[in-house]
Amino acid sequence: MGEKDRKKETPEALINESCGCQINEYIIQNRPDNQRLCSVQEADFEVYTDPDVEKVSQDFYIKNQTDGLPIIPPTRSRVDKFLKYSDLKPDEIIGVLPPKRGKATLEKTAINAVMAGCLPKFMPLVQHEVKAVSREEFNLPAINATTHPISICTIVNGPISRELAINSGVGCLGPGNIANATISRALRLCMINIAGAVPGIGDHATMGSPAKYSYCFSEAEEESPWKPLHVEGNDLDTSTVTVMAAEAPQNINDHRSTRAEDLLDTIVHTLSTAGCNNSHVPGEILVIMGLEHVEMVTNDGWDKEDVKRYIHENSVVSVEFGDRGGNKLDQRWIQDDIVRITRSPEDVVLVVAGGPGRHSMIAHGFGTSSESVTLPLILKDGTPVRTVEEYRNY
Repeated sequence: MGEKDRKKETPEALINESCGCQINEYIIQNRPDNQRLCSVQEADFEVYTDPDVEKVSQDFYIKNQTDGLPIIPPTRSRVDKFLKYSDLKPDEIIGVLPPKRGKATLEKTAINAVMAGCLPKFMPLVQHEVKAVSREEFNLPAINATTHPISICTIVNGPISRELAINSGVGCLGPGNIANATISRALRLCMINIAGAVPGIGDHATMGSPAKYSYCFSEAEEESPWKPLHVEGNDLDTSTVTVMAAEAPQNINDHRSTRAEDLLDTIVHTLSTAGCNNSHVPGEILVIMGLEHVEMVTNDGWDKEDVKRYIHENSVVSVEFGDRGGNKLDQRWIQDDIVRITRSPEDVVLVVAGGPGRHSMIAHGFGTSSESVTLPLILKDGTPVRTVEEYRNY
């Protein structure tokens, strides 16, 4: 084998010379110059222009290129509107997404955002979602390939969350808001069409999860008495996107507690569950506290760090149940025949959201296998972005 052949086999060469896109067979119509959407490879992910929406959805569906729901046809004119809301060139690579190591260029990411039903001004968030999940510490290869029903939760903070009217209040994890519904759906379509995480092929979750359709909300910063999630590394006026590997959320119903400690015990007992990944590989968990629960806790004099510390110290499972997971229980997690489901208070990702009602929600994470990633919305030159319109003027 010559030096040239050995060079081509390096990971860097594979990234530069191959693309793992899932869509291969569509021909660009109404393009006299026949310019390809993706120039990485001759048969690649292209704009589809058939005017029949039902036919487009069916064609994409039978080729495993949707999440099962209807899509918006990614025509050239639609995609171009999305490309205007970015500081990147269409062929710039945002990230390489396993398991197929597909190159998530800006253009291919925009196609999936169109298909998901996003508005063009949502594009900066989708771009940063893709960049965040491609970070090594997020460990996308494991998240896409595992039999565990882990999903990707997106939390948006800062002024842009309000500019785009991302729901942080009533029903923020449910239907009814176009931003919440489509921003995370766009990421899921990128997982399917660029990463190759097709259920049963690149996504091996035993049963899957409804949270894999869409899982996005913003924090109720103006209503919260605590510092929001993003200021744990950024300025208050900086907008951020956080991605976290999380299971589907589970409700905390506590209408009768009158003391902070009693309420937190309800949360702790709901978290201390045998069978979750955290029970045998402690790691991050997501706690979404409702406004009425937060009010009770703060009225009792507890701050955010107090709550995180209490949850960490008291969310435990017995060794008997902790040693039933996918990996043999590591001795370092055992203390007095119990296992904490988090490694430290910092593993408790605590945010405030929701509307009236004495409810909160929790979601177990992926244990030590993934770390959440928070990225500020900035331009390529490092300038923080205060409004998505700054991308249009770049």
